Amino acid sequence: MRVNSYVALLGLLHVTGGSANGSPAPALPYTAQTYTSSEGTPMVFDESTLIKLASNGTSPSIVILDYGRNVEGYATFHVSKRSGDTSTFEMTYSETRALLDSDMGDGPMPLAAAMDTYRINRYNITEQKTYTNRLIQGGLRYQKLNLSSAGEVELSGIGFKPTVSRAPIAALPGSFSCSDPVLNRIWQVGARTTQLTEIPAKSLPNFWVITDEGAFIDSLAPQPFSADFATAMTAYDLEFSVKPIMNGFGFTVLSDTLANGIYIFVNVANSSISAHAGSTERSDPIASAKLPSNITLNQWHIVQSNVEMVGISVRIDGVPVFNFSQSAAFYGSFGLGASLGHSALFTNVSLTVSGQDMYYSSLNDASALQDFLLGTNPLPVSVDGSRRDRIAYAGDLDMATGTAFASTYGHDYINGTIELLGSFQMPPGFFVPTTKIQQAPRKTEIDANITGLIGYSFSMVSAMARFYEQTGDANFLNHWAPKTARMLDWAHSQTLPNSLFNISNSALGGDWNYYDPALDGVVSKFNLIYAYALKQWLPFMDDAGLNTTLYAGRLHNLQNAINKHLWSDTLQAYYLSDSHKDFLSQEANALAVLADTTAYGNRTSRTVLSTLARELYVPSGALAFSNRSAASGWAQKISPYASGYHLKAAFHANDSVTANYLLHSVWGPISDASHTNYTGCMWEVMMADGTPGLGSSTSLCHAWSSGPTADLSRYVLGVQPVTPGFKEWKVVPQSLDLDWAKGAYPVPGGKINVDWSFDSNNLLHMTVTAPNGTRGTVYLPTPLKETLHKYNATAFLSNEKDFFTVKGGETFSIHQTD
Repeated sequence: MRVNSYVALLGLLHVTGGSANGSPAPALPYTAQTYTSSEGTPMVFDESTLIKLASNGTSPSIVILDYGRNVEGYATFHVSKRSGDTSTFEMTYSETRALLDSDMGDGPMPLAAAMDTYRINRYNITEQKTYTNRLIQGGLRYQKLNLSSAGEVELSGIGFKPTVSRAPIAALPGSFSCSDPVLNRIWQVGARTTQLTEIPAKSLPNFWVITDEGAFIDSLAPQPFSADFATAMTAYDLEFSVKPIMNGFGFTVLSDTLANGIYIFVNVANSSISAHAGSTERSDPIASAKLPSNITLNQWHIVQSNVEMVGISVRIDGVPVFNFSQSAAFYGSFGLGASLGHSALFTNVSLTVSGQDMYYSSLNDASALQDFLLGTNPLPVSVDGSRRDRIAYAGDLDMATGTAFASTYGHDYINGTIELLGSFQMPPGFFVPTTKIQQAPRKTEIDANITGLIGYSFSMVSAMARFYEQTGDANFLNHWAPKTARMLDWAHSQTLPNSLFNISNSALGGDWNYYDPALDGVVSKFNLIYAYALKQWLPFMDDAGLNTTLYAGRLHNLQNAINKHLWSDTLQAYYLSDSHKDFLSQEANALAVLADTTAYGNRTSRTVLSTLARELYVPSGALAFSNRSAASGWAQKISPYASGYHLKAAFHANDSVTANYLLHSVWGPISDASHTNYTGCMWEVMMADGTPGLGSSTSLCHAWSSGPTADLSRYVLGVQPVTPGFKEWKVVPQSLDLDWAKGAYPVPGGKINVDWSFDSNNLLHMTVTAPNGTRGTVYLPTPLKETLHKYNATAFLSNEKDFFTVKGGETFSIHQTD
């Protein structure tokens, strides 16, 4: 978007399209289910509903809209009538009803430029027309309409124009249903989460408005300058010209890639300047000062900031206005922005490091957006959350890949995410754990020798293996196998003489549970996720031209070492780390089962799963770490992400009791539409009592928690590939105490449909169809309710005691008769 004068910008920022003169707005894809006025009585909302707001200027007029589940997109409404003063109208958004009444809704969301920073949009309504926000609001269930100026408005066409797929769950390529309604809604909620976190290519709008005078920024958190060198800067000089239009402006220095640094808030309207540890003025205060009276709105000013790690100074128009010391951030980039209700034009930005000019831009050309990763997304991608963390995370990808293939068949989104994240491989072989999606894959490697969240690099290569397993895409395999080998070879280079993988640099040792202490040295989780990644890749190494014998030997040695050194006879499980041997990790022990590490020595999967039940179960699910971890500073939380691996381990071990417990206790309440915090999506983390686990920042639409959708299709329908791409496949259902289950699993060339049931006499009836050109093995559900003696079966090539070989393109059926 490009305009010639900032005079028009306030109109462009939140108003697009629509007709004037009160003509009706078009029907919207997302409209609320109910609305509640100040009287407090919920009313049914539909496309013809008119909302009337009338305020006397003292008592605001408020209406709450409930969409019933999370939606996202461009907020829009049509003004059909207005009178009086309608200059102060705002809309607030939240995933939960409780946070809707806070002054910021459930925001702000400053981490990336993939959605509006603030969860509030403000309007000066001057015309009868359709208003549509310029930026996307991520996942939300509730919307508050608030007119506080002395006037009246009549609104219609209130809703959201979606930017992601809104295909009905019943119309998705994958499907699942069974005799347990709890499992049905769990599958559907996981699929819905996947829909909301699959971002189509080129669907994000530009974050800034580029004009002939520079970049216009209104109510948007600063996003960091993204050059590779910028993240490591400790001392530099920043200069820019700014024309504050409304209230003031802001900028960050020493900012990390997620916009967290030292935010300098320049409030011209009240002649103040302050510094905050974070990305908005709501972050922790560090220092403040008064501004000279000659710094005014609607005038150009030159801002200079000198950064010397702990010491930061600011000059405006050549006059020193701010000088302070801090200990919150010590290196990082800079960014430009404006707090809520503030706006400004920026131009002539320059960065100097050690006397060398490193960057300059007038910010009056759209090419400047790429310098700060503020443009659209070139690729289709799968992101962490719909509301918070609309960013690509390697750690989520192993979970998200399975669910996407089982439900949306979003292989393009998974492939795009792997393409983007995989291009951020570093010379040692590991990957960066996260990337913003407003960039193309890198052409060159990052010149760095350290990363964070090393477990995410293992999850990344496991997701690559899963993608090849599901698609059989030889080009994909040939491209990524050498990069996977580099990662696995680096991991081998970090093993000790006893064959255990060792974290020698504490910077590598963080994990998804960032609120807990980081670990280094020998950590069970990192050893077991390494073993799991090797296990995932071994079946495909011959296809990829890798030395299968070499990597199989490494896995053998690693698993022996894990069992010899990391097993605790006291815990009857694998302990957390060599520094914490008195408690255990849910995820680590689940990975031990999945990687078949428990098969070594005298351990069994049943022993480990029994220990997890004893040590972790609480009424609301299973803790991510056993109770004794609290004494060492670990939070007592329930992680649907870690529980996702626990569930996979239960299915892998044919442990229906554990699988049923986890499904009903962890994901059952999340998927219950009557739950207070229901969003129709999976939650990121929970407290031990089942409430959102990170307070107001908790994401209630998080892809990493959607694992059960994949597992119900893979283990209860039983559809699994035998060869990559399902040329050969098998159906191996686990009956899970169900009376029936049916559904479709999308594969290259079509779907594998499975329908099995037990009749009133507990006899099995089962049909399976698959695409032409494929071949499969159908196993009977286990356990059967009655031992199989006699049966009628059709369309099979051969049969054994409990399985049949079948050909795609024909319907195999079996009916137990006795």
